[in-house]
Amino acid sequence: MDELDKIIKENRQLFDSAEPSQGHFNRFEQALISQNATKSRSIVWSQLLKVASIAILVILSGLYVTEHFILNNNSESVIATNENREFNDAQQYYMHQVNQSIVQIEQMEGFMNAEQKQMLADEMTEMDEMYKRLIKDYNAMPNDDRIIQAMLNHYQMKMDILNRITNDLKNVQQLKTQNYESTEL
Repeated sequence: MDELDKIIKENRQLFDSAEPSQGHFNRFEQALISQNATKSRSIVWSQLLKVASIAILVILSGLYVTEHFILNNNSESVIATNENREFNDAQQYYMHQVNQSIVQIEQMEGFMNAEQKQMLADEMTEMDEMYKRLIKDYNAMPNDDRIIQAMLNHYQMKMDILNRITNDLKNVQQLKTQNYESTEL
């Protein structure tokens, strides 16, 4: 190593005498610019892929909600009777409210554990089965006010349950938010 240092020190002027060719610095600068442009393009693509994957997850969860909750309710619960317009209006109102509550619950699903999710799914299935029985009764006796009232009560009960679940999830969300805000770093 000492010999190499000695040769370099003795021939220092020979090493420093050569200048780069004409335009070397411009070519070097262009190479740096193109390298930075490639990095920024790759960053844009990676961010775009992240956004696309999130969008796909949102769309798939929306399709899941639509298929398992909204379509099941709509396909079996719309009773086309021209004689009872008030009932149909009330039914449409409750269906809309139930669907909105289900969407809210799906958005806050991260605050529920697997057991709670399963309990909710079981409860919804049980309530849907009960409503199917009411529809059969209604089709057998369409002019019976007791059945119509039972159907409306069913919707009110379902709305009450969903509202309680939504409020509980909002409270959990607020508690977690407050806990995170009070944590000092």
